[in-house]
Amino acid sequence: MNRKVVFLAFFVLLTLITVQTVSAEDTCETCHPGPANDFAQSSKAAFLECQDCHRSEHNGPGTSEPTEVTPKTCETCHEEKVNEFSNGKHALGWEAMEAVPTFHQMPEAVTDMGCVPCHSIGFIWEDGSKGRCDTCHTRHTFSAEEASKPEACGTCHTGDHPHYEMWENSKHGMLYAMNSDRAPTCITCHDSHEVITAWGFLGLRPGDQDDPEWYKARQKIITTMETMGPALAPNVMRDSFEEWEELREEMISRCEMCHSESFSRRELKKGDDLLREADIAMAHLIDLANILHGTGIIDDKTRFSMYREGTAHRFSTFMGGFHNSAKYAWDEGYLALAQTLIGERDAAIEHVWDIAGVVLGVIGISLVSWYWYKNRA
Repeated sequence: MNRKVVFLAFFVLLTLITVQTVSAEDTCETCHPGPANDFAQSSKAAFLECQDCHRSEHNGPGTSEPTEVTPKTCETCHEEKVNEFSNGKHALGWEAMEAVPTFHQMPEAVTDMGCVPCHSIGFIWEDGSKGRCDTCHTRHTFSAEEASKPEACGTCHTGDHPHYEMWENSKHGMLYAMNSDRAPTCITCHDSHEVITAWGFLGLRPGDQDDPEWYKARQKIITTMETMGPALAPNVMRDSFEEWEELREEMISRCEMCHSESFSRRELKKGDDLLREADIAMAHLIDLANILHGTGIIDDKTRFSMYREGTAHRFSTFMGGFHNSAKYAWDEGYLALAQTLIGERDAAIEHVWDIAGVVLGVIGISLVSWYWYKNRA
């Protein structure tokens, strides 16, 4: 019996020693070969190890989860870049998503795949930091070269905000396709981390009442976008006209890397003028939608759909203009906006005539009936 106990104890001890030996010899690559292989190709592999970012609490199956890597982690080595990112609009991506009412009305399965992958670039962590650096600097190579290419931006800037397609369809995009070293890319104009522009994502700005028609149109659009949600997101437009002008001058200085100052100002002014026309058309569509809703011809959902369709075409108009894409400035933009306005107006007129026809028919039948009643034998 004692021999059995001794043998069992020896076996258990040998097993523990073996497990400890395996654990000591194992590396992260044992369980995570893919990430480890990517990291080995990263420039960071020369001076960092996994535990420098993930900490050492997790050292195998069944142990605690690896420490989540947040911007505060990256800030240890990249303080300047993290600060720049925090000042740009990408850091607000999560809040912008949550500001839209329809986001909360959609199934989670839809938003998890359709919204979160891109808007998580501004994810808010428990430590208070905002952002996911790996949205652009793909794990685990974290290549700055990869992140700086337009294709990296194209992952998110497509679909209902098709900046990538606009740029791709422009002279700049054409040059890049034929001779990438000669062409300006996204970060040439928008910087790499502190991404922010004068007009902002929604093409709105406060102040400057020198153009009353445009000012009134913008106020209607701002109110409508607050109803829809996007304008409730933080920092959607500049706080003052002076701040707008400062950012415009920064953009002109970037344009001057390739173009003359006069050309740069003239082209950006064309974009402003195009946005003005789109805003006035959009304001007419808003007025029409509100009239139809107020008279009971359309319901809340239909009015929202009119708002949303007009907003999408307005967006394509001014963004297409600023990205030098005639296709989006005109065909996908202003033309589509004008067609929506005219189509909705004509549908409303037809509806009114239908109602008028019914009313006139009732009046006609009533008159005939009255005449028959008065003149019956």
